[in-house]
Amino acid sequence: MGRDYMSSDQRYIFVVQLNQPEQFKAIFGEAIVKFAYADLTRDLQQLSENLLQKYQLYGPIVTEYFGRWFRLFGPKKSLMPFDMLEQIPLLQEVGMAKMHQLLLANFGQATGSRQDFRVLILPAPEEVHREAINQAIDLALLTPPEAVSSLHSAESQALLQLLIEGDRLTSYFQPIYSLTDQKIVGYEALTRGPADSALYSADALFTAARQFGMTQLLEFACLKRSIDWLIHIPEPFWISVNLGPELFMSTQFQQYLANPQIVPLLTRVVFELTEHLPIESAIKLHSVLTELRNARFKLSLDDTGCGFFDLSTVEALRPEIIKLCITVISRIGRKDGVERDIARTIQAITRLGGITLGEGVENALQAEVLKQCGAGLAQGNYFGLPKPAHELFTTQDD
Repeated sequence: MGRDYMSSDQRYIFVVQLNQPEQFKAIFGEAIVKFAYADLTRDLQQLSENLLQKYQLYGPIVTEYFGRWFRLFGPKKSLMPFDMLEQIPLLQEVGMAKMHQLLLANFGQATGSRQDFRVLILPAPEEVHREAINQAIDLALLTPPEAVSSLHSAESQALLQLLIEGDRLTSYFQPIYSLTDQKIVGYEALTRGPADSALYSADALFTAARQFGMTQLLEFACLKRSIDWLIHIPEPFWISVNLGPELFMSTQFQQYLANPQIVPLLTRVVFELTEHLPIESAIKLHSVLTELRNARFKLSLDDTGCGFFDLSTVEALRPEIIKLCITVISRIGRKDGVERDIARTIQAITRLGGITLGEGVENALQAEVLKQCGAGLAQGNYFGLPKPAHELFTTQDD
């Protein structure tokens, strides 16, 4: 690790650890993880420089395998003495938020938002070399996280409960574009909390919901609010709304779909499963889905293009729409062979009767490649940012 890594009483280790890195390989495949590994290493280099800009950095980010990165740092000589113990919780909390954003950018919402990881700030061992640092990290990982952010406080739980029960969630919609017809055909429904609260972003909302065991309650509240907007969205536009497998299988959801006021709207709704499913789980959903399709229920699978997915899940559920995730789309034009692989994947989807939607499209090249490869739909900032529903659609009160 070089001479810069000599022992020092004032050196620390910035650590990022994926708790179950093997899940990424199971979902995305070796090839995609290889590229994502390089991207994450580069991004963590930049993240650590931004996070630790007030400190002295010793060498670049170090990684020995996908799932662990670390970097040595310490106070600058010009800084006034301060208590590092006061700095560590803040550095870890900000680091966690930034790492979460990187996972979303590299692996998409459905997968990236659900991966467990740790960000640690540790005192460097007296003899600062790879083996000693890895031993220190291994030891620290045996201890459960003690720092609890404000997001996980009792106040945040009460706020989340109020947002759900008080119908104070805000619906946003992002356009879905037809690459064939070259026009907007629908919208994905998204949700935000109050703009001035800690639970404004979707990530903050659903992270808190998972912490408090309220994910299904939040999903159902978001779904209902989004479908309520459908009466204000002109035909023939349709909307895509998100739900997890647990809500999909719930009696509550089945009863909602049977509501006479909701039934007429279902022809303009696509229900998007937002978690990767093992084939066993997909088969369990199949019987319920068969019954729902009699009511013209339509299904989409989120992020299933990552790693050029296991087609067995698609074969079992036969979704109407299959989304190629941002991880695949972001590599268009960057790596030889990716476009060819995308075309083969889209051909397989088409043979199974599905329409491919490219997610996270950021530029004209990505849109054109998707079109040439046979994708029918696309979504991303290139076609339009998510906007509050009240800015997009008029209501009787307007």
